[in-house]
Amino acid sequence: MEYLLQLLLIPKRWKFLRNLKKKHPVSEGLIASLRARCEEAKRANSQAYLGIYNAGLFVALLNRDMTTYNESIFLARSKWHRQFHARNLAVLLYETAEDLPQLLGKNYRACLTDLELGQDWLDALGEITSQIVQFKSSHSVFLKDVRNYVGAHREHNSIAQLTMLDSLDPLVVYKLAGELFAPVRKFIDYNIKLLNYMHNPAVMLRHACKIAGSA
Repeated sequence: MEYLLQLLLIPKRWKFLRNLKKKHPVSEGLIASLRARCEEAKRANSQAYLGIYNAGLFVALLNRDMTTYNESIFLARSKWHRQFHARNLAVLLYETAEDLPQLLGKNYRACLTDLELGQDWLDALGEITSQIVQFKSSHSVFLKDVRNYVGAHREHNSIAQLTMLDSLDPLVVYKLAGELFAPVRKFIDYNIKLLNYMHNPAVMLRHACKIAGSA
């Protein structure tokens, strides 16, 4: 059955890999750019810019990891390998749902306020974080069990681990990644618009004057 599945997946895998070949350079370029911007903001002592760049870089790295796990599941050569990548993806999804609302919380909003952004920006951010919180509420129990038993191996009951593996469907985790990717993608789009605003010369000059005035 597995051999037949591998044969049937060949055409779809070729298409999948062609699409990834286009996406990877864009992702790598975004990461490199945001890393450089973080370093610039540190040197300029701009906490608002640094906070926004850091969150953007965090999500860009997260997006790359999620894409890589999905790729690994789709290209896996056996059921064991599919499950192996799926349980590690489950750990990432669980930790992401825990961490992102905190990362985009009070301190991040303070950065937006410092750049004199209006309520519409805060509302749009609120919609994104609400979707992540809803994902956590709906799936954290399942993801935490996968994480504890067969992902991070927090639980030391071997029979329970095998029981979890017997019932773990990689496709379920794969689909959950797609569900969480929706607000992640929204934040990436949000961040791109935010960067365009931040890099407006008038905005940069106003913020530089504010930093100089507070020095």
